[in-house]
Amino acid sequence: MRFRVLGTVSAVAECGRPVQLGPAKRRSLLAMLLLRPNAAVGVDRLTRALWDEDPPRHSRTVLQGHVSRLRALLAEHGAAAHGVELLTQGPAYALRLPESLVDAHRFERLHREAREQCEPADAVRLLREALALWEGPALGGTVGGPLLEAAAHGLDELRLAAVEELAAAHSLLGEHAAAAALLRAEAVLYPLREPLIAALMLALGRSGRQSDALDWYHRTRELLAEQLGVDPGAVLSNAYTALLRAGEPGRSATTPVAVAAGAAGTSAQGAGG
Repeated sequence: MRFRVLGTVSAVAECGRPVQLGPAKRRSLLAMLLLRPNAAVGVDRLTRALWDEDPPRHSRTVLQGHVSRLRALLAEHGAAAHGVELLTQGPAYALRLPESLVDAHRFERLHREAREQCEPADAVRLLREALALWEGPALGGTVGGPLLEAAAHGLDELRLAAVEELAAAHSLLGEHAAAAALLRAEAVLYPLREPLIAALMLALGRSGRQSDALDWYHRTRELLAEQLGVDPGAVLSNAYTALLRAGEPGRSATTPVAVAAGAAGTSAQGAGG
């Protein structure tokens, strides 16, 4: 049995068939328990997650009903054979399971291992494996609300950090076009994330596409002014300056862009983590 939160929250039986979890609130209950595996999650916290500040009069009874149905579904699909058990612990519930059954745990382990590698090729391999676990925005199919939205944002930030680190590893291998392709896909989704745009600009510049790189700078500068009323920060400005200097006659493009790329990569990791 496997559990997914990196995309639509789901449980998958050993045969590969998805468990039919039912309504969004039951899926949200499972998400809250998977976010803290093997730890007690209080009824009050679960109630806030499922109904925010407007729970129904009999919310505790409704919650107990969702717990009972989820427990029955897990039993029906042989969860106990995998060490999975939904426990009642006083005024709280806990999902006991090997954490390796949760995709977020596997992602974080691979991400951590990638950061420990000395060889960029090994980091590329591990980061690709980690990112392949994602099937969409985190905690999909849940009711939303502040608790689940904050958790989803935290997971999505980890994914972005891994993408930025994968692009940096590609650049260290001289695979600048691959780095640019990765970063461009994310820049379309996060057009105001300055470290991401800076890294994209530098990857484009290193792959001989300086004009495209400068276009991204001007586009982002306009968006920052229109939507936030601010000028580009230091990371984006430094990348822009490095690209201009790289294009000056008689100056090597590699050195200044490489220096700026290192600064952008460091800032990107800080923004992601």
